[in-house]
Amino acid sequence: MNKNLTSKIILIIVLVAVGAWTLYPPGDKLKPGIDLAGGTSLIYEIDTHGLTVSERKDVAAEMITVLRRRIDPANIQNLIWRPLGSNRFEIQMPLASAEARQRREEYINAEKALLDKNLSPSKILRSLEQPAEDRAEAFKAFAQGDPNRVEILDKLATVHDEHKALKNKRDELHSTLKTTEAKMSAAGLDLDKVHGNRNDWAKLDTQELEQTLKEFTDVNDSRVLLTEYVKTYSEWSRVADELLAKQVQYKDARGTIDRLNLSRDQLNVCLEAPKNRQAQIEKLKADFPDRVSEIDNVVAAYDSYSPYKGRLDDPMQLKRMLKGAGILEFRILPRQDDPQVDKALIDSYVTRIEEKGPQYASDTRYMWFEIENYEEWGAPGSIVAPFGGKYYVLASNQKDETMLHNPGEKSWKLVKANPTTDDMGRRAIGFLLDDRGGNLFQNITGKNIGRPLCILLDDIAISAPNISVKIRRQGIITGSFTQTAVDDMVNKLNAG
Repeated sequence: MNKNLTSKIILIIVLVAVGAWTLYPPGDKLKPGIDLAGGTSLIYEIDTHGLTVSERKDVAAEMITVLRRRIDPANIQNLIWRPLGSNRFEIQMPLASAEARQRREEYINAEKALLDKNLSPSKILRSLEQPAEDRAEAFKAFAQGDPNRVEILDKLATVHDEHKALKNKRDELHSTLKTTEAKMSAAGLDLDKVHGNRNDWAKLDTQELEQTLKEFTDVNDSRVLLTEYVKTYSEWSRVADELLAKQVQYKDARGTIDRLNLSRDQLNVCLEAPKNRQAQIEKLKADFPDRVSEIDNVVAAYDSYSPYKGRLDDPMQLKRMLKGAGILEFRILPRQDDPQVDKALIDSYVTRIEEKGPQYASDTRYMWFEIENYEEWGAPGSIVAPFGGKYYVLASNQKDETMLHNPGEKSWKLVKANPTTDDMGRRAIGFLLDDRGGNLFQNITGKNIGRPLCILLDDIAISAPNISVKIRRQGIITGSFTQTAVDDMVNKLNAG
């Protein structure tokens, strides 16, 4: 009996010690509730328009379940969720500790100081058009004494000037051609015939050209005009070819501006690296030798804040997460074999995401979106690239190729989502749009038949079926879904 009692006491002591060790230091591991620390209370009202009486009955509780699963699945954020009647709910968020707020602010300030040293590509490109002395002064400020920056900026300026000189020369020769054509037309020469022969004439030597023009016209003054015209055209063709090659060089030189900037995605990948973290940080310092002290400050601030990172300690952060819950949008995907797509342009997007991350590599034409399940991604030919252990797909950001919830635009909404099956009997999610959404969906599907339509939920690419016919209000989301995934997505969509 005494032996059993001793064993139990030892077990209790061990369990208490483990618990104390797990919670130590309590200031870091335990987060006081709203009654002790104060905090924020957020109250939301649910739009139940279009729902039946039975559907409205438990809508607040269902909404809480969906949002809680998205924002605090492990129930560790110390948030309090309460339904208020049938169509309202409250979220109480305790205030973070003073130490957590301080470390978060220190990290944000250190990150800002580092990223503020980035250069605006538009400012650099505008400075290229300045007089030589002003441009040299601007470039000196941009370079900040870094030889790497000096080399990139000097090469950009050289290629820009060469490109501009060739462009001016081409335009000047084109103007001369037009003037000569006006004279030839006044002399009675057939310009259509001249245009049809000028490529061949430009390849002839002086004697061959003279003989050919005698056969073309017997008027001496006309032959003089033609000789002048062919000479100018030959020069214009040569300059135009040189300009075309120089445009490629100029585009490449402009692309090197990206090397001057450090993106937030690029920084976070280093800071959050599960292995070889120090090696990645050292590479970052080597790539940005003028920012070594700022990088060290960010690393130190991140390591100090990391025990608190991941917790919700800012009401605005919670609002952003709530705003992005269950948002359905559509975007057309460019494909590698699409004749409407500039392959060189697409290659530049791939290069940029591999070097700088999805946020920096997105712009007004195309944007990168994380793929929910890369192993099951079924959009052949889509532009996919890895970054930071995740895979992203390139999607359009252009008119008639997107259906989004942009602020300032007339809204559309999802009326209902429900479990269904596709033509092959696989699990799928059916959806019904309102009239405004139906008109927009009809536009995007009608103008992009044969192209993949990416279905995004909260900016995550779910699937991208090809558009075979124009669709209006009803559609389905296909993919390799488990029943749990279908139910979860239906709940998210209906909550959103």
